[in-house]
Amino acid sequence: MPETSPVLMWGFQSLFRGSLEFELKSSLELIGAPDVEPTVFLIGVRKAGASGHPLCIEPEGGPIVPANFEGLGDRAIDLYEQDPEREISYSNAPQWIHERKEHESRGRAYGMAIGEVLEEQLGLRFFAGLPAPVNDYFVFTLVGIPSWVLDGTPQLKSEVAAGRFRVTRSLVQGVVDEILRLSTRELRQPNAGTDLDIAPAAVARAAAESLMASVSMLSGDVPSTLFDGMNRLATTRYEGRVGTGTLLLAAADSDQVERSITLREPVRIGEGRTLRKMLEMSTEADGEALLSDGHIVYGLGHLGEGQSPDSESVFRLIVTDDGTWDLSCGDVRLATVDFGAPRVPAPKLQRSRFDDVCRRVFGDCDENALWELAVAARAAEHGTMLVISGRADAEAERLGKQAIPVDPTRLGDYFVTRVTSIDGAVLVDPYGYCHAMGVILDGTATDRGDRARGSRYNSGVRYLASAKDRELPTVILLVSEDGMINLLPNLPARIRRAARDAMLENLRAAAEVDPIDGEAFYKAYRPVQRDAFYFSPEQIDEINALMDDHWNRRIAEGSNIRVAEQRLKPDPDMCDEYLIDD
Repeated sequence: MPETSPVLMWGFQSLFRGSLEFELKSSLELIGAPDVEPTVFLIGVRKAGASGHPLCIEPEGGPIVPANFEGLGDRAIDLYEQDPEREISYSNAPQWIHERKEHESRGRAYGMAIGEVLEEQLGLRFFAGLPAPVNDYFVFTLVGIPSWVLDGTPQLKSEVAAGRFRVTRSLVQGVVDEILRLSTRELRQPNAGTDLDIAPAAVARAAAESLMASVSMLSGDVPSTLFDGMNRLATTRYEGRVGTGTLLLAAADSDQVERSITLREPVRIGEGRTLRKMLEMSTEADGEALLSDGHIVYGLGHLGEGQSPDSESVFRLIVTDDGTWDLSCGDVRLATVDFGAPRVPAPKLQRSRFDDVCRRVFGDCDENALWELAVAARAAEHGTMLVISGRADAEAERLGKQAIPVDPTRLGDYFVTRVTSIDGAVLVDPYGYCHAMGVILDGTATDRGDRARGSRYNSGVRYLASAKDRELPTVILLVSEDGMINLLPNLPARIRRAARDAMLENLRAAAEVDPIDGEAFYKAYRPVQRDAFYFSPEQIDEINALMDDHWNRRIAEGSNIRVAEQRLKPDPDMCDEYLIDD
């Protein structure tokens, strides 16, 4: 098999791939996925009897060459024989349906085999679309995403439902799947790539619909129109009131839920006004909820005693505000939908992150005691502020006229709930002892505030700025009424020194490619730009020089356009504390 493929599959393949990569990134950004530069490959497998190279790769001249795909056909046969969807029967269906499903199964297996090769060579997780005929080739679209993005996104554990139906495990996977579907569709059009029309908002919606269809199947029913039904329910008012409440998605014969009330005449999910009225009987927290199989509401009930809240056969749909609802499985919030726009839920406060910040600010502290306070505080119904001060006793005395000072006391969960229910902050020391409650914080104005946030957040920012001026070690946990959690100071995470240096080395290598490869250069530059905080002044100077040289070379080669990138600047707060040596 030749090492290069100089013959194009079609004239617009590079434009098509670049456009697809851009739309995928835009769609992932729209749902709030972690910042990532996705990778797209187009792999063309020659049709039987056609001329030309057996395998074509777009982009050419990259790290993947046809020789990497030796034995591809044999591996595709193995994967085809393992495909659970082959077991799906379509009785009474015309012959062409069976033939199409057989073709899709074989194409899916071939795409998976190609994805395995790319994963081994590039270290990304790859997903493949179904092939589309383009001239002399069957063209596969492959999307590569870093594993940390997929693993760090709230997702289902199940990969198949009912033993054979593939599950959309997360919004991120749903976006990737929809982009692959649209790619296959577009490849079937003449001159694919000349007018690629993909709307990120439509991609995000399709991803949410696919995720909802998957949870419907896991709960024991067939896919439903539950996504549309929940959007109608969340935006329907009852007697002028915004509704809140919960539905449990479970099969009518599920042993995971206990019925308190059974409806003689079930209410269809599409009956928005009736369903909104019934929502008044449910609660947001654990308790009575409307019971639904995805098509109808058949009663009122709750999760059965002793049943696992993490079982992927029961899901919780919570209407939290006007137009807003959440999809959860146990303690995992899979998606938040705001007036029909889905997004990945903001991550909860992580214990490792909290401990790391406290250790770096205080040095010596009782991590377990502080974490117990943080867990209790983040459950505050109306939001709260937990201020951990290195000199809490002196601060309690200084702020005594605008606080309720107390003898140093360890607070259990019950008292934390009571104390955080009143206005003002809770002041504790690094060992978890409370020194004051209902504290009205002072502080000087700072340019680090956010006028889009409430008074609690900006009060915390001002106090922290004042504490820093007084060299007073301080950590603040802010819990907003809408559930948003902020940990101040927002210290950049520590990263491995070797990982930082590898980013710069990748940029150097991309800058040396001859002839110039603009796409490869910018793929290496974007991670450096994102993590510019971690680079030394000397490294920042080198990065800017590499950017200048890159564009000077492109202009010398005939480019009439130069992208004006903002020059990177070293951050004065950067020091070796942020780097981890192996």
